[in-house]
Amino acid sequence: MTNKKRILIADDNVRSAQLLNDELTQQGYLCNIASSVNRTTNALRSGEFDFVICDVQMEGLREFELLEQIKALQPGLPVIVGSSNGSVLEGVEAAKHGAFQYLAKPFNIPELLVFLAEAIADSRRILRTTSPPRHVPAVTNGDIVHVSSTMRDLTESIALLARSKSAVLILGESGTGKERVARAIHAGGPRAGAAFVAVNTSAIPEQLLESEVFGHVRGAFTGATQARRGLLMEADGGTLLLDEIGDMPIALQPKLLRVLQFGEARPVGSDRIGHVDVRVIAATHRDLNLLVKEGRFREDLRYRLNVISLVVPPLRERREDILSLVALFLQEARARNATSPVDTINDEALSVLMKAAWPGNVRELENTIERLVVLGREAIVTTNDLSFLKAQEPADSGPGLESSPLTLKQMNYRYLDRVLARTDGDKPRAAKILNINLSTLYRWERMKH
Repeated sequence: MTNKKRILIADDNVRSAQLLNDELTQQGYLCNIASSVNRTTNALRSGEFDFVICDVQMEGLREFELLEQIKALQPGLPVIVGSSNGSVLEGVEAAKHGAFQYLAKPFNIPELLVFLAEAIADSRRILRTTSPPRHVPAVTNGDIVHVSSTMRDLTESIALLARSKSAVLILGESGTGKERVARAIHAGGPRAGAAFVAVNTSAIPEQLLESEVFGHVRGAFTGATQARRGLLMEADGGTLLLDEIGDMPIALQPKLLRVLQFGEARPVGSDRIGHVDVRVIAATHRDLNLLVKEGRFREDLRYRLNVISLVVPPLRERREDILSLVALFLQEARARNATSPVDTINDEALSVLMKAAWPGNVRELENTIERLVVLGREAIVTTNDLSFLKAQEPADSGPGLESSPLTLKQMNYRYLDRVLARTDGDKPRAAKILNINLSTLYRWERMKH
């Protein structure tokens, strides 16, 4: 190797660091050892390195804190993290903290050399593609996981769109995370300090939707005892997300067109036109072109909404992101359910999650993790806890049940009772686990009696 690459080995296990130093020196690398936090940061400030190899945790620091300090000093420096634990979820966390690669210790030297070569190739690619330099701000919404190249491209587009004023149409199947994308666009732009308001147009009865969006004056209709500002006015200066825009009633679409064209919004029952400064983002899982052909969606409105479109891929097309999403949702679910014993998911169960069909996409995965945490009785989730992903059989089936088959309604009600029991009667949480609307849960309860 003519131009020797320099590696900083940051590890408070001096013997382990020296062994690695000897191995890499024989391969033609120039190595420095830093056995403490101060020596690591001083070395990075005073010298130039091509890579860092560090331990997941150094004495006196919490897990990944050393990695965080390295990335703060040298954001573009590739860091390979080693750990004697070697767990899949810890590897996901390392990636989230900015590690280039995560490896089990003791290091497999041939494997390590492959990753060092990849880091060299990656740094050369970055040098080629970033000249002249172009700064794309990072997306501030940490809920968007982008390990896969598809999602990395999407987050770059989000960062660019965030700075514009253009209308955006977000396309994707139900449950792919279209609202998260909309929130990221809002959070990354100049309107971030103002309100972000979301409304699902398919979830509100047609006769109430106009009032919900545009507001109404007192006495506009029976029951309108007080004036209502409407979501457009609540979002003034900020962003309004119209989710499932394809389900917006055709009669209401001309009023939305006026908002997009002139910023005009007339409350129901009013003879005065108000003005709003709102960035409108629309989202749908439906084909607007087909709806236009069927006469159910205005073509001029489609053009106004679809200035720029973003497609959020289904989970089956971004399986590389599943482990990161699992780690995120597990952390969030545990925070909501502090008494749950569930702490981690073993590798076999993670493999099942990686291979599942996920017709409900990210939302279904999130609900699955919530269910595992709420109903879990052990610290570690195993494949036995995921049997519901393999076969749509009631969890109660087995000895002790009636010998005659249960009807589908009976199975629904029995499972509803189990979930309500485990959530201490918390109906909103139970509805989230069951992936149903709260109104559906109440209807099921009424039908039982």
